[in-house]
Amino acid sequence: MIKIGTIGTSKITEDFINSASKNPNLKVVCCYSRDKQKARELINKNKLYAIAVDSFEKLVDEIDAVYIASPNGLHYEQAKYFLQQQKHVLLEKPLTLEYQQACELFEIAAINNVILMEAYKTAHLPQFSNLFKAVNLLNPFMASFNMNQYSSRMVNIKQGIYDSVFDGKLGKGSTYDMLIYPVELAIALFGPIKEVKSMGMKLPNGSGLNDIVLLKHENEILVNITCSKTSVGRIKSEILADHATIVFDNCINLKEIKVIKNKEDEESISYIQNEEQDLFEYEISVFVKMILTNDYKLRDYLLDISCEAVKVLNLVEKNQKEIGEI
Repeated sequence: MIKIGTIGTSKITEDFINSASKNPNLKVVCCYSRDKQKARELINKNKLYAIAVDSFEKLVDEIDAVYIASPNGLHYEQAKYFLQQQKHVLLEKPLTLEYQQACELFEIAAINNVILMEAYKTAHLPQFSNLFKAVNLLNPFMASFNMNQYSSRMVNIKQGIYDSVFDGKLGKGSTYDMLIYPVELAIALFGPIKEVKSMGMKLPNGSGLNDIVLLKHENEILVNITCSKTSVGRIKSEILADHATIVFDNCINLKEIKVIKNKEDEESISYIQNEEQDLFEYEISVFVKMILTNDYKLRDYLLDISCEAVKVLNLVEKNQKEIGEI
C-alpha cells in the first residue's frame, strides 16, 4: 500500500482524493495546508482517515508519495523538497514555470530513484491511444488545436483582481494554465518542437489571457493553436493528412474522435467518450504502477514530454515580448 499525502485544498485536490480512493494500492493518509483548519475540513468533507498538517516536515514523515496541487509558481520548490526526501511526486501541470527548473526536478528524481510525474490527464486516457494510432497510420502534415474556455475568474479579473491562476508570479494566466494542454498534446502526438511563433493578449500584470501559437515540429509537422480564457470556443480540433482528417472535441478530454476519409464512399471511424469517465483515475493508475514496478523508463519518457512542454511555453512567453515586423 502506497501512503500518499496531498498539498492544496482546492476542488482539484478533492477530485484527486475521490479518484485515489478507487485505487486499491493507494491510500491518502495526510493532508497539508498552511491553514491546518482547511486541511481538517478537506479530510472531514471527503471522509478520510487521515491527519491534517501545516508543515512539510510533518507531512514527509507520514508518506511514501505526495500529490502537489499548489499554485504553479510553488511547484518547483515543493517538488524539489519531497524528491530530495526520496518521496514519489505527482505534480499538477505545468511541471514548473521555467524549463531549467523542470530539468532539475527530472535530474533529482533520477538521482534518488523515485517517480516524478506531471498530472497531465490526456495522454493516459484510453481514447488517446486511439488518436495516437490514427496519427501514426495517416502520417499527418498539419494540425489545428482549439482550446477556448471561459474562466470562472473573469468576474474578478474585470474588477482588477488577479488571484491564483492569474497572479503574475504564481500562475501567469492562460499561457501556463491552459495553453499547456494543446502544447503537450502536440508534443505527445508529433514529437519535439524546433520552432515557435506566437502572439498574445495579456493582463496589466503580464499574465496571459489569449494566445495564438504556431509550432513546427522536428518532423516538419505544423500545429496552429488558439487558446483563450475569455470566451467559449465552438470549433473542433483537426489533424490533416493526405487521405483523411482526424476531428476531435476538447484537447483535454478528447470527448469525440472521428477519422473521416476524404472519399465519400469510405467509412469513417469514431470514438465517443463515456460521459461517466473519471479522467483522474487513469493517470493515478499509471503513477501507482510506475512506483510498484520501478518503471523509470516510462517515467523518463513522460518527463521528456513534460519538460519539452515547459520549454515551449517559455518560448511562447519570450516570443510574445518581441516586436514583430509590420
